[in-house]
Amino acid sequence: MMKAFFEDVLKLPYKSNSQDNPEDENQVEVLLIKHKLKYVAQPNGTQNSPDFHVYHKDIVISLEKKSAKGAKPTYNSGLPKKGVIYIFSSKKYNATTIYYAEDVVSDEMREAYDDLIAALDKVVKTFQNNPVIKACTRGFNFYMRAMYTQAGKWDKTDYFKHEGREVCEQNVLNHSW
Repeated sequence: MMKAFFEDVLKLPYKSNSQDNPEDENQVEVLLIKHKLKYVAQPNGTQNSPDFHVYHKDIVISLEKKSAKGAKPTYNSGLPKKGVIYIFSSKKYNATTIYYAEDVVSDEMREAYDDLIAALDKVVKTFQNNPVIKACTRGFNFYMRAMYTQAGKWDKTDYFKHEGREVCEQNVLNHSW
């Protein structure tokens, strides 16, 4: 049942996504209904991942839908969440791919980013304790906001031409559902 759902997901065309009209998420929901899967949409609210919790056998499968005009998704201030399956559609290719977060961000990378955030937080706290900043009578402050982007040539950033695309998709399709 889950494999058939994901096979259908891979056939989805690109649809735009906006808060007012989440066409891409609606396509996924149509497939969840078609495959008679029990699910909850937006279990953590509309601005938090994942977009769906799917209940299959004794497990909860978290799905996050992404879409972009180009060949890579935007993750904003959060790395792809461990344990979540991403469904990414590209306008450039009018195609969809699927992958586990762990297949695009390793535990070692997560740890390196955590170390970076901790180091930057120390710098910001030192800055905020600067007497000039503390004496500010206008309420100005500074905070760090993580922003995760992907850079480099297409061979690293294009989710549809990346050499690992098929492996990522097969990892989802061949999971022992």
